[in-house]
Amino acid sequence: MDNINPWNNIPLADYERHMEHQDVGQAKLLNHLTGKYLTKYNPENILFLGISGGNGFEHIDTDTAKSVCAIDINETYLEETWKRFGEKIKQLTLVSTDIGSSDVSCIKADFVWAALIFEYVEIEKCFEFIKHNTATNAKLIVTIQSNNGVQSVSQTGVESIKSVASIFKTVDKKNLQKTALSFGFECNGLEENFLPNGKSLLTYELTKKLI
Repeated sequence: MDNINPWNNIPLADYERHMEHQDVGQAKLLNHLTGKYLTKYNPENILFLGISGGNGFEHIDTDTAKSVCAIDINETYLEETWKRFGEKIKQLTLVSTDIGSSDVSCIKADFVWAALIFEYVEIEKCFEFIKHNTATNAKLIVTIQSNNGVQSVSQTGVESIKSVASIFKTVDKKNLQKTALSFGFECNGLEENFLPNGKSLLTYELTKKLI
């Protein structure tokens, strides 16, 4: 694992405090979206990319789910997620890896949750990883941030979070969909939700097809 990646140096408490800040409001919205799409598709084999502390995991239907693979580059995030959900979600497997360079195959998912990942990982590398870990007709939910002219990292008083600005990049919407198609993922839905600071989250529903 690459210990230089700034995500390895941000305490989970700092990240959650930043995301829950009233001017950011992303934690609550992402939790809602996680629940919405898990309920819509009721998947059996689930892959989460970049889980922090497991925000939204309470929405997993443990009666339906056969396997849940959760990935993060920060091992301490995984450890805390296990403390919070390991007993409740018996199907849970936690994997510490960098999806930007990993060829790990941990699941053949029929549902992938990828929220605020593409801003920090090369798009092609991320799709390679997702394609390698999904079955045909898998549903891929991608959420990206639209800054709408607002700076990339909101000022919340959490100093450690500022370090990720060095690897943050705005995701081009057209390039995202073009790349998705090249890897066999067709977009069949989009919603936009606005945040308190003027930014918004764009959530794409994609389906993996044979190519």
